[in-house]
Amino acid sequence: MSSLGTNEEDRSKVNYMGDEVDYGYYHDSIVLMNRGLEMELVSILKIYTALDFSGNELEGEIPRSIGLLKEIHVLNLSNNGFTGHMPSSLGNMTALESLDVSRNKLSGEIPQELGNLSFLAYMNFSHNMRLFGPSLDEVCGDIRTPASQQHHESKGEEEVMCWIAVAIGSVPGIVFGLTIGYILVSYKPEWFLNPFGRAEAPQRSRDWRGF
Repeated sequence: MSSLGTNEEDRSKVNYMGDEVDYGYYHDSIVLMNRGLEMELVSILKIYTALDFSGNELEGEIPRSIGLLKEIHVLNLSNNGFTGHMPSSLGNMTALESLDVSRNKLSGEIPQELGNLSFLAYMNFSHNMRLFGPSLDEVCGDIRTPASQQHHESKGEEEVMCWIAVAIGSVPGIVFGLTIGYILVSYKPEWFLNPFGRAEAPQRSRDWRGF
């Protein structure tokens, strides 16, 4: 495991895991769970290191010494029986890109030191009933909403406020109109009894006299 610590190998050289055979060069391949996806890695670069202990029924606490593995890119400890707190030394794994500790029995607070890992793009803490806070905003830094989304949200809020203002402004007018209508119907009902019919009656009588 010491090779997974600080790597002194010249990173400018592109070397792959494998062995020379009679008919050429054989490249190692491996099926790895990375960022929640099962994938097969072929022609694995030696500088790309991963540790997958998922589904092995391992128990006990995650050792603090795991933070010494600074060359690990992928760490998968899911589907085991790990208990206790997540060690803050995970924040020392500066090359870590993917961390999966889901489906264990971990408890306590998620280490804030994970927020210092600039390459960490995937984390899965699910199905650890006693694992809690801080929020992902505090662990991973500020998560800013895209400007376009903020624009649409603010525009939607403005439209809602406009409709509320229209509704509030129209209520007094409706109440006033109904009140006046009720008063007129109560005290002057003849004003609403077919005024057009009453106006046509004299015209018919004049026609009869003229005939």
